[in-house]
Amino acid sequence: MKKLYLAYGSNINLEQMAFRCPDSKVVTTGMLSDYELQFRQVATIEPKEGSEVPVLIWELGGQDELSLDRYEGFPHLYRKEDIEVEINGETQKCMAYVMNGREISLPTAGYYNTIVKGYRENGFDEKYLVDALKQAFDYEQKIKQEECEEIAEESEELEEGIQMTME
Repeated sequence: MKKLYLAYGSNINLEQMAFRCPDSKVVTTGMLSDYELQFRQVATIEPKEGSEVPVLIWELGGQDELSLDRYEGFPHLYRKEDIEVEINGETQKCMAYVMNGREISLPTAGYYNTIVKGYRENGFDEKYLVDALKQAFDYEQKIKQEECEEIAEESEELEEGIQMTME
């Protein structure tokens, strides 16, 4: 049975999908409304009113879904959700892999570049990728700052304890 699959991360890369899912065919490109792209080392989407994410809709055939399940770490890393999208004026359900709660974090350069290539192949605006990358960078910087402040506090407490024992 053929199934529609909504891709937003590395699976918008045509070469990667040809390797992973040789029976798949591109149906159309589009924008997924009220979601935002995030990096949690790898890409995911999260509901966010007023945001949008460029997507590539695939028709999966043969063993493509089983192959994707393995590559996407289903059901541990990603779960499957049916998401409604408009295709050629009709609302249709597409299966999407959505990450099971991990913290926002930067992707590897290789992974990011795979997505960049897919964005370029499909004529997507790279601003969405850059925004997600900036969000991950800012989040990691905030976490590092909080960790540094925590270490500084612990150091001060340790120093005070040492001084008290020396007196």
